[in-house]
Amino acid sequence: MVDITFLGHSFFKIGFPKCNVLIDPFLENTHKDPNFKTLVTCPNLKKHLKGISLILITHEHFDHFDKKLISETAVKENACVVAHDHLLQELSLPRHLSHNITMDQKVQLRDLSITATPAHHPNSFYPIGFLLEHKGKTVYHAGDTDLMDYFCKIKPDIAILPIGGEYTMDCVDAVRAVKTMKPKYAIPMHYNTFKVIGQDPKEFQSKIEQTVLKTKVVIFKPGQKKKFLL
Repeated sequence: MVDITFLGHSFFKIGFPKCNVLIDPFLENTHKDPNFKTLVTCPNLKKHLKGISLILITHEHFDHFDKKLISETAVKENACVVAHDHLLQELSLPRHLSHNITMDQKVQLRDLSITATPAHHPNSFYPIGFLLEHKGKTVYHAGDTDLMDYFCKIKPDIAILPIGGEYTMDCVDAVRAVKTMKPKYAIPMHYNTFKVIGQDPKEFQSKIEQTVLKTKVVIFKPGQKKKFLL
């Protein structure tokens, strides 16, 4: 069983039997452009930041890399932060709470297998996604990415994919990604947080349901937690 809590935008808490993982923490919006005013937030977010073992960061953009939140949570929870070294250098963390990872590298940490996967996000210095595996069950968080041929190499049980367009895949390309990966569940992310990435997740869901795929689309509200039997 895997528990997933959507904390807004691309920020998720993923609960495995012995390991709770945060991916792309984002609370404080530091962007001054009015087009990036936060429109959707997670209520009572900090109550979810307990019992954390790992914090994974896909890239350096403000809406995925809340330095203050990451540092405070890591120290308080004794959680190991996993990211590319150029991000780790921007955090004030003890060495034992930092773990560098590079593309295509696979590491075993805190009862979990973590693989850094490629992402196509030209505005970022070193974008990656994460494939998490526990006892043969896999969860894929794509990070910010466009549609890629690499998706044919990933067959996750759960795929968490951006649908916002503009800087990532939109609904149409996300459907193409699902057709390639054929996960049991698909979860949309990275939409409606800002005006420039407005999308209807039900459109994504409808397009999947019109295919022959057996994939079930699961749409979350911020703060909502759901259990997945894999």
